[in-house]
Amino acid sequence: MTTSPAPTPDDWRDALQRTLEAFDEAGGHRVLSQVFEQLGVEDALSLVVLPYLHDVGERWSAGSIGVAQEHFASNVLRSRLSVLMGADERPHGPMAVLACMPGEHHEFGLMATSIVLSRLGWRTSYLGANTPTAELALAARTLQPEAVVVAAHRPTAFAAHAPALRRVARSTTVHLAAQGATDEVATLCDAARLDGDPVWAARALHEAFGDMGTPDLAEDTPA
Repeated sequence: MTTSPAPTPDDWRDALQRTLEAFDEAGGHRVLSQVFEQLGVEDALSLVVLPYLHDVGERWSAGSIGVAQEHFASNVLRSRLSVLMGADERPHGPMAVLACMPGEHHEFGLMATSIVLSRLGWRTSYLGANTPTAELALAARTLQPEAVVVAAHRPTAFAAHAPALRRVARSTTVHLAAQGATDEVATLCDAARLDGDPVWAARALHEAFGDMGTPDLAEDTPA
């Protein structure tokens, strides 16, 4: 008796495409449950969920799927990631404030960073998409976090608000994330740059602050 090979990340992404883009919410959640169970949270995010969301955006831009399909798939995945964001929250540990820059609505990568930081023992305050810099500064003053992470897909989104980010950087470390984070704009904003995919960015930020009581990631949180 032969054993069927384990599904690959491509197989999982195809399964999400078949279910979510057919408006099958229950089927999509079943696939997601299997993905998180078999791959673990970090690999599921890096190898399946975030690449699938990128593919959805590309297909929508090309006209291969409609806006209803894109919105439906995004909303199902946003609800699932929102649950994960609160699953590992702890009462103690370093604090990170995370926000998308004004005008930036691509938030899934930042949500993934928040999830992984929580799993690494951080407390997180997630402000979400299109956050005004005045509100970001208010959160930073109130919470006094060890780190602020801001995301944008265009360098100009950071550059346009460089004075505000420099003011935040006077009291905490500011980290620029996503495709718009370049060395030049990081220097302009008195910020550091987080390279790589959002999961690895979270790990890099954690390592920059040293080992702060990392939990055993072998015991995956159910998704």
